Amino acid sequence: MPSPDELEARTADGVTLRLDRVRGAGERKGVVVCLHAMMTDGRYFGARRADSFVATVAAAGFDVLVADFRGHGRSRPPTAGPDDWSFDDLVDLDLPAIVATASQSSACAPDELILLGHSLGGLVTTAALGLRRIVSPRLVVLPATTVWLLGPGSGLRRRALMAAYRQVTSIVGKAPIRALRAGTADEARTYVRQLTGWSRAQRWTSQRGVDYTAAAETITTPVLPFVGAGDWMCTPADARAFAGHLACAAPVRIVGRAHGDAIDPDHFELFTRPELRPLWDDLCARMA
Repeated sequence: MPSPDELEARTADGVTLRLDRVRGAGERKGVVVCLHAMMTDGRYFGARRADSFVATVAAAGFDVLVADFRGHGRSRPPTAGPDDWSFDDLVDLDLPAIVATASQSSACAPDELILLGHSLGGLVTTAALGLRRIVSPRLVVLPATTVWLLGPGSGLRRRALMAAYRQVTSIVGKAPIRALRAGTADEARTYVRQLTGWSRAQRWTSQRGVDYTAAAETITTPVLPFVGAGDWMCTPADARAFAGHLACAAPVRIVGRAHGDAIDPDHFELFTRPELRPLWDDLCARMA
């Protein structure tokens, strides 16, 4: 696989975001933008590996762009701790810049793009679409995407995890993800307060009180959701609950042994386990 093109997207508030682009083989079937999960960056999609998800999609004829949100991967500064940002910044500033760069560099209209948002990337995509921060793309793919709206009736494990996440971030001034070896990117204090605030209030909102859930319910873009059977961070029930707010979502596909797949993947194995190549091939067929 050839080395990816290294691109930059400049946000309205002056942040430089980094993207890798791998060109598709043969006649181009489309342009796919991959958006990563929380506490990590786009490297797990594999833009620089020959046996990866990105390599598979590119071999099927798609140009693939892998973006890093601010404070993640090569999109630094800002850096969590000395710098700060919110979920709203990713919605209002980062994704519009990523979409513009993907469209311009690939010589295609924004409504021809396919946006694949994994977990956090999926939340950013649906929020931005619902609020009309970006043009409706050709297709949205939502792997393992949900919002933890907890409240008093929720599971003890999730309540304890979110409380600890908020407390540690308050003490340290950031979520020390790398020091805890829980991921590759620390998260900013305002982002964590906002995330854990959704759980406390049982509402998915912007800092200004805009209801992201209500906005998502207005999306008319076709949506393909799927989730791993072994994923505790976004269970099949979580994925179905979130997709239930999206009028044009297909039924959630459960990836696992009970459905003919080789493994019961967890949150990240959807894109990192070569045993799931048949899933990747099927996704390419659906995107085409």
